[in-house]
Amino acid sequence: MAVLGAMSLVAGCGTDSAGKATPSTSTDTSTATAALWDPCTAIPDSVLLKVGVDPATEKSGVGGIEEPGFKICSWNNDDFSIGIFSTNHSVDEFENKPDNTQLRDVSVAGRSAVEHRLASDRFDEVCGLIVPADQGAVQILLRNRSSSKNVVAPCDRVATVGSQVVPTFPE
Repeated sequence: MAVLGAMSLVAGCGTDSAGKATPSTSTDTSTATAALWDPCTAIPDSVLLKVGVDPATEKSGVGGIEEPGFKICSWNNDDFSIGIFSTNHSVDEFENKPDNTQLRDVSVAGRSAVEHRLASDRFDEVCGLIVPADQGAVQILLRNRSSSKNVVAPCDRVATVGSQVVPTFPE
């Protein structure tokens, strides 16, 4: 499932006065999560239809469970699924995640982004885009279905998806 690609970033952290990472309290995480841009409510159905996913397939969270520090929404069709992760985590944190590989700076819909693959993707089905935002970052994670009859390279497909959905992202 596409949602699993960013799950290792779910644990919240803050910094102490010396700049060392310290766990955030659940209240801090809850407040920060509540303030995040919500892809489920902010991306119009008309944009999802242009991308080629069915708005009726919308799922919030991971298996319907909200994750602290993230607002997650996913949609799918017969060929692929997309997960959009809104978070206060930075692009640097995503770049430093060991599973994110083949990092490449790209431009999507006039915004800078980082394209990446997953080391754990053994079947060449997944590609992601990480877009910086004032809140932290927004990630698109696309997973081609192995049963797809319309095979398109995942990074080509995520670039096409990004061209439509990135304009809805927060600055």
